[in-house]
Amino acid sequence: MVFAVVLATACGSSASEEEVFPQISDQGQVFSLDDLLATPYKQSNNYSTEGLPGATDVSFGFLRVGGGEPYDYEMRFYDSHQAAVDQGTAMAKEGTGPDAILSEDDATYKAGIKKRRMIIGGGSGGGARSGIGPKFASYAIFGNIVMLCQGADPEMSLERCELMANTLAPSE
Repeated sequence: MVFAVVLATACGSSASEEEVFPQISDQGQVFSLDDLLATPYKQSNNYSTEGLPGATDVSFGFLRVGGGEPYDYEMRFYDSHQAAVDQGTAMAKEGTGPDAILSEDDATYKAGIKKRRMIIGGGSGGGARSGIGPKFASYAIFGNIVMLCQGADPEMSLERCELMANTLAPSE
């Protein structure tokens, strides 16, 4: 009986792991900036690709799903999935997570750096805030796009990357 409980628990945990959006996936599609702009995504800025090896376009904007809150994204386009993985991963790590480089003096890719950070800290009033932190807790590579997705933690960021991926390539 104990074995059955352990087996059921193990099966249950692997099922929930499968539901997590993969950080790197390739559906065989090559997306363009025009494909992105044909969705409900709203572009705020189109950044230079200088300092971002291999990138063909970079767009910063937001997506609002079902009338909910808007989520910010930095979308970096490459010629292929392999180019996105090979050339985009290091720069995605530089702009996301707790070790994100948020200073223009230190960052390799400087365009849009102010949009990749946010004021963090609790409490009320300006004195209670503790400084700046990353807006993007994680990233995903979806086809030929490196997506930096807004979120307080990596799981939330990947959920929002999944929203964007489903907007670009809806499941049938």
